[in-house]
Amino acid sequence: MKLLTYQILFATIFILFQPIDSFCQPITSKKTIRTKTDLNDLDAEIVQWQKDLNVPNVAISIIENGSVVKSKVYGNLSNGKPAPKDMIFEVASITKVVFSTLVLKLVQAGEWNLDEPLAKYFVDPEVAADPFSKQITTRHVLSQQSGFDNWRWMKASGKLTFNFKPGTRFNYSGEGMEYLRAAIENKFHKSLSQLSDSLIFKPLQMLDTHHMWDGKTNFERYARMYDADGKEIKKTDFSIQASAAAGLTTTIDDLSKFAIEVLNGAHLSKSLYDEMVATQSTINPNLQQGLGWRIINGLPKNEYALQHGGNDPGVAAIVVLLPKSKRGVIVLTNADNGLILCNNIVRAAFPEGQEIIHKAFKRTKPNEVPKILKLSDSILKAYEGKYKREDGVDVTVTLKNNGLVLRMSGIPLLNLLPQTEENFFLMDLDATVFFTKNSDGTVNAVSIKDGENIIRCAKVID
Repeated sequence: MKLLTYQILFATIFILFQPIDSFCQPITSKKTIRTKTDLNDLDAEIVQWQKDLNVPNVAISIIENGSVVKSKVYGNLSNGKPAPKDMIFEVASITKVVFSTLVLKLVQAGEWNLDEPLAKYFVDPEVAADPFSKQITTRHVLSQQSGFDNWRWMKASGKLTFNFKPGTRFNYSGEGMEYLRAAIENKFHKSLSQLSDSLIFKPLQMLDTHHMWDGKTNFERYARMYDADGKEIKKTDFSIQASAAAGLTTTIDDLSKFAIEVLNGAHLSKSLYDEMVATQSTINPNLQQGLGWRIINGLPKNEYALQHGGNDPGVAAIVVLLPKSKRGVIVLTNADNGLILCNNIVRAAFPEGQEIIHKAFKRTKPNEVPKILKLSDSILKAYEGKYKREDGVDVTVTLKNNGLVLRMSGIPLLNLLPQTEENFFLMDLDATVFFTKNSDGTVNAVSIKDGENIIRCAKVID
């Protein structure tokens, strides 16, 4: 669970970064819906992006008029054989919208209440003395207004705490999803896996989708994970407990079935579906939070988009759905640089793709760039070095081509663009980066801030 998720470096998450090098510059979307010939042309583009970005495997699904018109897995297995159509991918925080849909199905059945305090079924001992523990509801969690940090490990104490009154503002939180999972499991005396199997996976014939995976079953078709340089990330800590926030394994065909279910109303009443896609909280001026899904309003022809992404080290994925026109695109990848590739494919798949990506991951107007301050190499060189995230993950900052580059497992290389001597912004990303110093002027930490979430990485003294 101590993994950087899509909102911390927004995304969260769901986080798709502006390409850094010239070969990855974002493409310009076509102005008309792609024809089948256009979709075949996309193959060559994806293969080139894979090569340029060190992304061994990519799976895509494009949905039009509520049906899949293109579904394909690109790349090879580690043994050199072509990747199978049913390749198994991890999808990180996309787990959250699957879980949210499960919860709404329980609400639809009259077995769960969006606005009932969760304390009736579960209170985490670490917040039991806080009066907010008696107030937090399912709506607060699904709208990302739980009051919790993304993960409790982000605090120096390592303890779960409320940062604000639930329901008063947006702050992305995996802890909130896990809190809700515990409450639901306590009420129904069933595990998340059992509930999802009975209400979503089996009815939709999502036979390759699981909240828990042992790292052995069907390993021959598992998409192993790779860093930004194409080096395999060896994973050994396969989950022993299902999570509502991350860890789902699935295939592109299975996730397409789920996407079509959502496009068709998810078997929810119109009033409940309208609640799901209504603004429950605001992320930034371009992006709202519904119940589980991100909402992008103001698209051409009065269209809106449902969006969610996910990333962990060696995992990057995104789902974008356009409910009014029954269109969608899903991209699954198994590498840190997959974040960039997801970005490019969404831009290519939809006439609205460029606008969707911009609204999802940047609060400013298109092509609006904050003023960049010119700093000398001598100032920038002071920030070079090794840092360590609070959960032990290594972070490095290097000086390259008269600029700083930050590297952290799970994300592409980040170019830091100075606004002041200590504060930097990231192109096409809401997050900011800042350095702190000791009284003698020596650097002691680099921190990444997105909304209320701050990841502090302490300088490692050689």
